[in-house]
Amino acid sequence: MKLPGSPPWSEASAPIWAHVSGIAWPGRCEKPLVFLRAFIDDSASEKGDRRLFLAGYLNRTEQWALFADAWKDELRASPSIDYLHMVEAGNFRGQFSRKLGWNEEKRSEKLRGLARVIRHFEPASFQMSIDRKHFYETLEPVSPRGFATPYFSCCTAIVAKLAQQGETTKAKGKIEFIFDNQDGVDDDVDLFFEEMMQGISKKARDWIAGRPLFRSDKEFMGLQAADLLAWHIRREHEEVGFPNMPMADLLRGRSHIISEIPNSFIDKWAEHHRQQPGIDRVRSKPQWRKLKRDVRDLRSKGINPARVTRAGVYYPDSWGLFGRALEALRRLLGR
Repeated sequence: MKLPGSPPWSEASAPIWAHVSGIAWPGRCEKPLVFLRAFIDDSASEKGDRRLFLAGYLNRTEQWALFADAWKDELRASPSIDYLHMVEAGNFRGQFSRKLGWNEEKRSEKLRGLARVIRHFEPASFQMSIDRKHFYETLEPVSPRGFATPYFSCCTAIVAKLAQQGETTKAKGKIEFIFDNQDGVDDDVDLFFEEMMQGISKKARDWIAGRPLFRSDKEFMGLQAADLLAWHIRREHEEVGFPNMPMADLLRGRSHIISEIPNSFIDKWAEHHRQQPGIDRVRSKPQWRKLKRDVRDLRSKGINPARVTRAGVYYPDSWGLFGRALEALRRLLGR
């Protein structure tokens, strides 16, 4: 028996409700704090500048739970599929195999039906992109291993952009960021996320509900919607240019944020990395793994790794000015 005001529970929406903020459902709508969730997926081009796109949708958490049920219903509608992967749909593979009876017309109608579900819930949409060709030519050769991937840069940039967008509104809120699983990158983002966010204001950081999560798109329907958007935005870039692909236009929300990491930023980051001593000691996979172990070890002891600039004795951050004074005194005495 459902209690009054209880959420509509189902297999599809269960992962959403399981991650909803701790405020009880009946009181959540009465709170001045808005709880939002962003789902983000990626699509990379192999043409021209080999641009990487991260794109997705932003909506209230309770709207995402309702969306999950509607999306699941559309997946089950004939001809049915269990989940949406655009790499399958775009190439008539897997669930979209021509051997299963799929053709261009059936595929288009299926995708339009899913797009209508997205439009019904009116999420805001957004995209971030980076020139992978320039990145690999300029930044990758001088970067620590974990930072030598355009996905890492795009991931942190899109979080910062949406947080800054929240800052410009009069509302107060929290955004939970959920990305599609990314082996390796998820661990790097988790470890260095707080440092990467120091470049934005505290008010913007207050909009971020913790470190980004990386989840399976078979579990979270919103990631499948983000995949649909990212794939079409990438194809639009390759084929006709913005904004002349009808399907991509249908998938963009009424509010759509377009951002990119300029090549000038990549150049500045590369110049900064060239000036850092010891970069060559964190370029290989074993070196990077050791660095991450050391960072975790310092943090477990309450020490901010950014403070460690030379060999010596360091005290936990909780010691405050007293600990810093002790560190300075030991250096002066040469101990």
